[in-house]
Amino acid sequence: MAQEALYGRARPKTLAKLIGQDHISNALAQAISGDRLSHAYLLVGTRGTGKTSTARLLAKAMNCDTVRDAQKSGRPLDKKEIPCNKCDACRNFNASPDNVEFDAASNRSVEDVTRMLSTAYLAPLVSHTKTFIIDEIHMLSTEAINSILKLIEEPPSNVAFFLATTEVNKVPITIRSRCQVLNFRLIPQTTIAPYLLRIARHLEVDLHEDAAKKIARLAEGSMRDALTYFDQCYSSGGKEISLVDVDEMLGLISDEKLDKIISAVNAHDRRATADAITVAFNSGVAPNSIAESLITRLRDLEFAKLNRGEKSFAGVDTLVDALRKSISEMYGSGIPDIILEMTLLKLAAPVQMSAQLPTVAPVQPSSTNLDAGKKIFYDVLNNFGRQDDDINHLLKKTVVTNFDGKTLTLGFKSATLANMFGNNRQVEFEQQAAQAAGHPIKISVVVDKNLSASILDQVSEPDRTALADAMNAFGASDATKI
Repeated sequence: MAQEALYGRARPKTLAKLIGQDHISNALAQAISGDRLSHAYLLVGTRGTGKTSTARLLAKAMNCDTVRDAQKSGRPLDKKEIPCNKCDACRNFNASPDNVEFDAASNRSVEDVTRMLSTAYLAPLVSHTKTFIIDEIHMLSTEAINSILKLIEEPPSNVAFFLATTEVNKVPITIRSRCQVLNFRLIPQTTIAPYLLRIARHLEVDLHEDAAKKIARLAEGSMRDALTYFDQCYSSGGKEISLVDVDEMLGLISDEKLDKIISAVNAHDRRATADAITVAFNSGVAPNSIAESLITRLRDLEFAKLNRGEKSFAGVDTLVDALRKSISEMYGSGIPDIILEMTLLKLAAPVQMSAQLPTVAPVQPSSTNLDAGKKIFYDVLNNFGRQDDDINHLLKKTVVTNFDGKTLTLGFKSATLANMFGNNRQVEFEQQAAQAAGHPIKISVVVDKNLSASILDQVSEPDRTALADAMNAFGASDATKI
């Protein structure tokens, strides 16, 4: 026989056991003690934060004999006894015909809702209050929503409604205005991890603290998710659950492997980075999951730096930004692994154009070769540059300084312009130059502050365009000859 899931067994039995929602449990305890409960509640919050559990606790408390006796006598109630779970009403709550639970996600039509509410006007059979718990209320159709508006606004005596939703923006304002709204918060990791350790002790399992923290982080504020992850590790493992066990059971990549990638990138060791990425891929984790895990790990490292009083985060920020961009590129791509590899390898060994550029002009070539090089350059400028404002503006500041038949050398007056060309346009320009020359052309870039400006850059529009057109029409290689 299948065992009940841990999150089901761990459901809170009293308001005192509602984890991470003290603002709600305290307010409800006071309302119950003072017999000031509303007839309709809208419970709002993300998955696994306790909405349905709270609705059941409230429904049970409305019929609890201990609670009702305390309300009559005016005795203050502690959260630990709301509900008492000892009286007949509490013990028979789950089997009571007066407690109706309805899943709006799978029963959305007006017929479903009408059938569920058909008994609302009938007196409770065994309980004091008839309760209706409707989960995912935002999934109901418009007609179904309209069919319960009047009933929620003016319900029969001894009837209460508890509506739960994860998307309150989809709940009509007409419903929200008729209910008291309880906003459930994401449960902090610092609350989830200790709770998991308590559960583990109760199950006589040695759950390591770092393993509990990782599960809490994965849960992203959902206690149900955290219990599901822990249940998976508990069911598949032994009496001890370590961080390594969590990674293996949940199909995660270990922090150790992530740290090796980060260290290799920071050390600008391309070989070590490639090896570390290969090891990560061999673990069977999807590339986008590895990238997301790297971002999470970098976040942890940055907070560790903050705690140590460090103030330099340039390397971390650069890596995070690059990974975020690669994640967006990976979705829908057929080569997500290559995208991640190239992103990390580029960060490990970034191209430093300015460090490779000579600072002096090369030896002047023969005029014949130089004229041929200029002709290729102006052909590319005419056919390619004028279709792209960015490269057109950049190439107007370029001077052909050398051409040996295979390599065309372009000179720039500043390293900034040279870097802009080398990083963004050099490959495209080489392709266009090869088409103009009829054979492969290699582009070389130099920086010389003493270079004279290109003749085209010295001419203002519209004369510049007319000059370039004339050079193309006459096949001239030098603008000074026109």
